[in-house]
Amino acid sequence: MRDKGTQRGDQQLSDRVRVWDFPTRAFHWMLVVLIGWEWATSDLGGNWMTYHMWGGYLVLCLVLFRLLWGFIGSTTARFSAFLCSPHRTWRYVRTLKSGSHDGGYGHNPLGGWAVAAFLLSLSVQVGTGLFATDDILTAGPLNPLVRNRTADFLTLVHKVNFDILLGLIVIHVLAVALHKLVGGKNLVRPMITGHASQKMAAGEPKLAFAASLTGILALTVSAFVAWLIIRI
Repeated sequence: MRDKGTQRGDQQLSDRVRVWDFPTRAFHWMLVVLIGWEWATSDLGGNWMTYHMWGGYLVLCLVLFRLLWGFIGSTTARFSAFLCSPHRTWRYVRTLKSGSHDGGYGHNPLGGWAVAAFLLSLSVQVGTGLFATDDILTAGPLNPLVRNRTADFLTLVHKVNFDILLGLIVIHVLAVALHKLVGGKNLVRPMITGHASQKMAAGEPKLAFAASLTGILALTVSAFVAWLIIRI
Protein backbone atom coordinates (compact mmCIF):
# COMPACT_ATOMS: atom_id res chain seq x y z
CA MET A 1 0.00 0.00 0.00
CA ARG A 2 1.40 3.41 -0.94
CA ASP A 3 2.05 5.89 1.87
CA LYS A 4 0.59 9.41 1.99
CA GLY A 5 3.92 11.05 1.07
CA THR A 6 4.10 9.08 -2.16
CA GLN A 7 0.48 9.90 -2.94
CA ARG A 8 1.12 13.61 -2.39
CA GLY A 9 4.15 13.43 -4.67
CA ASP A 10 2.10 11.73 -7.39
CA GLN A 11 -0.59 14.39 -7.02
CA GLN A 12 1.98 17.17 -7.42
CA LEU A 13 3.36 15.50 -10.54
CA SER A 14 -0.14 15.15 -11.96
CA ASP A 15 -0.74 18.87 -11.39
CA ARG A 16 2.45 19.81 -13.21
CA VAL A 17 1.50 20.58 -16.79
CA ARG A 18 3.33 22.30 -19.60
CA VAL A 19 2.72 26.04 -19.75
CA TRP A 20 5.57 27.20 -22.00
CA ASP A 21 6.87 25.21 -24.95
CA PHE A 22 10.60 24.76 -25.50
CA PRO A 23 10.90 27.18 -28.48
CA THR A 24 9.32 29.98 -26.42
CA ARG A 25 11.65 29.31 -23.50
CA ALA A 26 14.69 29.08 -25.79
CA PHE A 27 13.73 32.39 -27.41
CA HIS A 28 13.44 34.04 -24.00
CA TRP A 29 16.80 32.96 -22.61
CA MET A 30 18.71 33.37 -25.87
CA LEU A 31 17.37 36.91 -26.03
CA VAL A 32 18.57 37.58 -22.47
CA VAL A 33 22.09 36.50 -23.44
CA LEU A 34 22.10 38.40 -26.73
CA ILE A 35 20.88 41.67 -25.23
CA GLY A 36 23.69 41.47 -22.69
CA TRP A 37 26.12 40.70 -25.49
CA GLU A 38 24.92 43.61 -27.61
CA TRP A 39 25.20 45.99 -24.67
CA ALA A 40 28.75 44.85 -23.85
CA THR A 41 30.06 44.92 -27.43
CA SER A 42 28.52 48.34 -28.04
CA ASP A 43 30.27 49.78 -24.97
CA LEU A 44 33.59 48.19 -25.95
CA GLY A 45 33.37 49.60 -29.47
CA GLY A 46 36.24 49.32 -31.94
CA ASN A 47 36.68 45.87 -33.44
CA TRP A 48 33.97 44.57 -31.11
CA MET A 49 31.39 46.31 -33.29
CA THR A 50 31.80 43.53 -35.86
CA TYR A 51 30.61 41.05 -33.24
CA HIS A 52 27.91 43.53 -32.24
CA MET A 53 26.57 43.42 -35.78
CA TRP A 54 26.55 39.64 -35.90
CA GLY A 55 24.74 39.60 -32.59
CA GLY A 56 22.20 41.95 -34.15
CA TYR A 57 21.60 39.49 -36.98
CA LEU A 58 20.93 36.77 -34.41
CA VAL A 59 18.45 39.05 -32.62
CA LEU A 60 16.77 39.66 -35.97
CA CYS A 61 16.40 35.90 -36.44
CA LEU A 62 14.90 35.57 -32.96
CA VAL A 63 12.43 38.41 -33.52
CA LEU A 64 11.29 36.98 -36.86
CA PHE A 65 10.91 33.56 -35.27
CA ARG A 66 8.85 34.93 -32.35
CA LEU A 67 6.56 36.86 -34.67
CA LEU A 68 5.84 33.70 -36.66
CA TRP A 69 5.59 31.61 -33.50
CA GLY A 70 2.95 34.00 -32.26
CA PHE A 71 0.65 32.62 -34.97
CA ILE A 72 1.68 28.97 -35.30
CA GLY A 73 3.18 28.16 -31.91
CA SER A 74 1.64 26.46 -28.90
CA THR A 75 -1.48 27.77 -27.17
CA THR A 76 0.15 30.12 -24.65
CA ALA A 77 2.69 31.39 -27.20
CA ARG A 78 0.10 32.68 -29.65
CA PHE A 79 -0.80 36.36 -29.80
CA SER A 80 -4.48 35.45 -29.80
CA ALA A 81 -4.02 33.94 -26.32
CA PHE A 82 -2.55 36.98 -24.58
CA LEU A 83 -3.24 40.15 -26.60
CA CYS A 84 -6.46 41.36 -25.01
CA SER A 85 -8.66 44.30 -25.86
CA PRO A 86 -8.03 47.59 -24.00
CA HIS A 87 -11.35 47.13 -22.19
CA ARG A 88 -10.43 43.67 -20.90
CA THR A 89 -6.95 44.87 -19.95
CA TRP A 90 -8.36 47.82 -17.99
CA ARG A 91 -10.85 45.51 -16.28
CA TYR A 92 -7.91 43.31 -15.24
CA VAL A 93 -6.01 46.34 -13.89
CA ARG A 94 -9.03 47.38 -11.80
CA THR A 95 -9.13 43.97 -10.12
CA LEU A 96 -5.49 44.17 -9.02
CA LYS A 97 -6.35 46.24 -5.94
CA SER A 98 -8.84 43.72 -4.66
CA GLY A 99 -6.41 40.83 -5.07
CA SER A 100 -9.14 38.81 -6.77
CA HIS A 101 -7.65 39.05 -10.23
CA ASP A 102 -7.06 36.01 -12.36
CA GLY A 103 -4.79 36.61 -15.29
CA GLY A 104 -5.40 33.12 -16.60
CA TYR A 105 -2.55 30.96 -17.79
CA GLY A 106 0.55 32.10 -19.57
CA HIS A 107 0.68 35.89 -19.92
CA ASN A 108 -1.90 37.98 -18.12
CA PRO A 109 -3.38 40.95 -20.05
CA LEU A 110 -0.68 43.35 -18.86
CA GLY A 111 2.05 40.81 -19.53
CA GLY A 112 0.68 40.23 -23.01
CA TRP A 113 0.97 43.89 -23.92
CA ALA A 114 4.44 43.95 -22.37
CA VAL A 115 5.44 41.19 -24.81
CA ALA A 116 4.05 43.29 -27.67
CA ALA A 117 6.05 46.30 -26.45
CA PHE A 118 9.20 44.18 -26.24
CA LEU A 119 8.78 42.87 -29.77
CA LEU A 120 8.07 46.34 -31.11
CA SER A 121 11.14 47.79 -29.39
CA LEU A 122 13.30 44.89 -30.59
CA SER A 123 12.01 45.32 -34.14
CA VAL A 124 12.89 49.03 -34.06
CA GLN A 125 16.31 48.19 -32.63
CA VAL A 126 17.31 45.65 -35.25
CA GLY A 127 15.65 47.65 -38.04
CA THR A 128 17.50 50.89 -37.29
CA GLY A 129 20.70 48.93 -36.66
CA LEU A 130 20.74 47.92 -40.32
CA PHE A 131 21.15 51.61 -41.25
CA ALA A 132 23.13 52.91 -38.25
CA THR A 133 26.75 54.04 -38.34
CA ASP A 134 29.39 55.23 -35.90
CA ASP A 135 30.92 57.44 -38.65
CA ILE A 136 34.29 55.80 -38.03
CA LEU A 137 34.64 52.09 -38.70
CA THR A 138 31.25 50.44 -38.62
CA ALA A 139 28.04 50.85 -40.60
CA GLY A 140 24.99 48.65 -41.01
CA PRO A 141 24.58 46.74 -44.28
CA LEU A 142 21.77 49.07 -45.46
CA ASN A 143 23.57 52.29 -44.50
CA PRO A 144 24.78 53.07 -48.07
CA LEU A 145 21.16 53.12 -49.24
CA VAL A 146 20.21 56.22 -47.24
CA ARG A 147 21.48 59.77 -46.99
CA ASN A 148 23.81 60.82 -44.19
CA ARG A 149 21.08 62.82 -42.44
CA THR A 150 18.72 59.84 -42.51
CA ALA A 151 21.48 57.55 -41.28
CA ASP A 152 22.26 59.93 -38.41
CA PHE A 153 18.58 60.04 -37.43
CA LEU A 154 18.25 56.24 -37.49
CA THR A 155 21.47 55.93 -35.48
CA LEU A 156 20.00 58.27 -32.87
CA VAL A 157 16.79 56.20 -32.75
CA HIS A 158 18.94 53.07 -32.40
CA LYS A 159 20.67 54.53 -29.35
CA VAL A 160 17.56 56.02 -27.70
CA ASN A 161 15.47 52.92 -28.31
CA PHE A 162 18.04 50.77 -26.53
CA ASP A 163 17.45 52.85 -23.39
CA ILE A 164 13.72 52.28 -23.86
CA LEU A 165 14.39 48.55 -24.21
CA LEU A 166 16.40 48.58 -20.99
CA GLY A 167 13.50 50.36 -19.28
CA LEU A 168 11.11 47.65 -20.44
CA ILE A 169 13.49 45.02 -19.07
CA VAL A 170 13.60 46.74 -15.67
CA ILE A 171 9.80 46.89 -15.56
CA HIS A 172 9.62 43.22 -16.53
CA VAL A 173 12.05 42.17 -13.78
CA LEU A 174 10.17 44.25 -11.19
CA ALA A 175 6.85 42.72 -12.26
CA VAL A 176 8.26 39.19 -11.92
CA ALA A 177 9.62 40.08 -8.46
CA LEU A 178 6.26 41.54 -7.36
CA HIS A 179 4.43 38.41 -8.50
CA LYS A 180 6.75 36.39 -6.28
CA LEU A 181 6.76 38.70 -3.23
CA VAL A 182 3.11 39.77 -3.25
CA GLY A 183 1.27 36.98 -5.03
CA GLY A 184 3.60 34.11 -4.18
CA LYS A 185 3.70 33.12 -7.86
CA ASN A 186 7.02 32.00 -9.30
CA LEU A 187 7.17 33.05 -12.94
CA VAL A 188 10.83 32.17 -13.48
CA ARG A 189 10.65 28.44 -12.86
CA PRO A 190 8.03 27.72 -15.57
CA MET A 191 10.14 29.69 -18.07
CA ILE A 192 13.02 27.32 -17.23
CA THR A 193 11.23 23.99 -16.88
CA GLY A 194 8.17 24.74 -19.00
CA HIS A 195 5.88 23.38 -16.28
CA ALA A 196 3.74 24.89 -13.55
CA SER A 197 1.14 23.59 -11.13
CA GLN A 198 -1.71 24.95 -13.20
CA LYS A 199 -4.30 22.90 -15.03
CA MET A 200 -3.65 23.97 -18.55
CA ALA A 201 -1.35 22.43 -21.12
CA ALA A 202 0.37 24.50 -23.76
CA GLY A 203 -0.31 22.06 -26.57
CA GLU A 204 3.35 21.96 -27.56
CA PRO A 205 4.07 21.45 -31.26
CA LYS A 206 6.80 19.11 -32.41
CA LEU A 207 10.29 20.37 -31.60
CA ALA A 208 11.56 19.36 -35.03
CA PHE A 209 9.11 21.79 -36.63
CA ALA A 210 10.38 24.67 -34.48
CA ALA A 211 13.99 23.76 -35.20
CA SER A 212 13.30 23.66 -38.93
CA LEU A 213 11.60 27.05 -38.81
CA THR A 214 14.54 28.54 -36.90
CA GLY A 215 16.99 27.09 -39.41
CA ILE A 216 15.06 28.50 -42.36
CA LEU A 217 14.95 31.96 -40.78
CA ALA A 218 18.67 31.85 -39.98
CA LEU A 219 19.52 30.85 -43.55
CA THR A 220 17.22 33.55 -44.94
CA VAL A 221 18.80 36.30 -42.85
CA SER A 222 22.31 35.02 -43.66
CA ALA A 223 21.55 34.98 -47.38
CA PHE A 224 20.06 38.48 -47.14
CA VAL A 225 23.14 39.85 -45.38
CA ALA A 226 25.49 38.12 -47.85
CA TRP A 227 23.51 39.56 -50.79
CA LEU A 228 23.75 43.05 -49.29
CA ILE A 229 27.49 42.75 -48.76
CA ILE A 230 28.04 41.60 -52.35
CA ARG A 231 25.67 44.19 -53.85
CA ILE A 232 26.83 47.17 -51.79
